[in-house]
Amino acid sequence: MTSYILEQVRMIGGSEPVSILVEEGIISAIRRSFPQCRFMRVDVSPFIMGPTHVFCDLDYPGYLMDQGSMDDFISKGCTTILTAFHLEYEYRFEENWRGIKKTMESSPLDFIIGMKTTPQRITPGIIRQCRCRRVPVIWTDIMDIDALLAVPWGWIREALNHYPITFVPFFSTEPDTKTREKHLRIWQNTMKSVKIPHIGLPIGQKVPLHDEVMKKIGIYPHRGILSPGREISYNLYLENDEEGDLLVQDTQLVLKCTMSKGESLFLDGRPIACQGKGEEIIIRTPGFFVEPTPYRL
Repeated sequence: MTSYILEQVRMIGGSEPVSILVEEGIISAIRRSFPQCRFMRVDVSPFIMGPTHVFCDLDYPGYLMDQGSMDDFISKGCTTILTAFHLEYEYRFEENWRGIKKTMESSPLDFIIGMKTTPQRITPGIIRQCRCRRVPVIWTDIMDIDALLAVPWGWIREALNHYPITFVPFFSTEPDTKTREKHLRIWQNTMKSVKIPHIGLPIGQKVPLHDEVMKKIGIYPHRGILSPGREISYNLYLENDEEGDLLVQDTQLVLKCTMSKGESLFLDGRPIACQGKGEEIIIRTPGFFVEPTPYRL
């Protein structure tokens, strides 16, 4: 890879344009300018720049046979997918984990692998296997509240000491509003009382993850930020274009380009992706950041 400078970069939420020095695919520095450097310069002043998106999609592995479905993610500025394997029996953990990992290796997008299961399968042994395989998040079915309350949460908390996995609720069948609110309230109170890392509400699917969620799981700062020491992955937008819109931080913007690790994934309305380009993102320390504010759908 070559070294170059992106000039007149207008960041989403930024007050003044900056310059970004990129060396070997990594952001070396962000300053107002680099007058002494003789690298190639690229003027991006017509655009607004922001980090690429991380989407959660528990069904994503099934889409890998459908290029159109992957294009849907890419055309929204997504370069990373948070997904999960389903665990029905404890003895099949390794088989199921290896299965989804092999499937995801054909993805054009980077990926993080979590686990999805019922309360009955949440045991210290499963936590140890998740820790061994660096599974940073466990989706827990909260339709059966009695099963949820029967989990030995004290033992689970002890097993989480060396790898604080984040727990996320989901409903295997969609309940009525009253039942949904009741179960979520019990979930939140239970997790708080036993001091288990958790997210209070189900994570939205096929939409950009909130910063609070990414911090809680440990995805941030691997994704969701443009800063020195990080890979050069970003989205470029235009304002007030009649072709379409994309809502980003309450501003109407149209996605024009997505760069992932220095390579183009989306350019002027056309997805450009190669099977197998995606890489697994290993979360070594889930929940590294301070407790975030409550997540809202």
